[in-house]
Amino acid sequence: MILLVFLAPAFSFSVNLPIQGKVHESTETFTGTATASFSGDGSLILATNKGVACKGNFVHVSQQEGNGTVTCEDGRLGSFVFVTAGLSGSGSGKIGAEDFEFRIGK
Repeated sequence: MILLVFLAPAFSFSVNLPIQGKVHESTETFTGTATASFSGDGSLILATNKGVACKGNFVHVSQQEGNGTVTCEDGRLGSFVFVTAGLSGSGSGKIGAEDFEFRIGK
């Protein structure tokens, strides 16, 4: 008897969401994309209106809350927290010594 086993390919489901934000007490703004997997983790890519690129990672610590870190090519490091409701949300954090806030989704 020959037993044939067919394995379905492993699929990684993810969604890309727009990000928009502003650094407090500054004219610096940023836009980008967060790529979130259905396991709750993800990555983000941002660009500021001053031409600085930033990258980061995040995790959900509950169904609606998460946190992450970001590193910019100008040497600034940051961390943030966020809350989500479906495919949208908001958050805040620090980049270097400055506070910032952002929206996720449309």
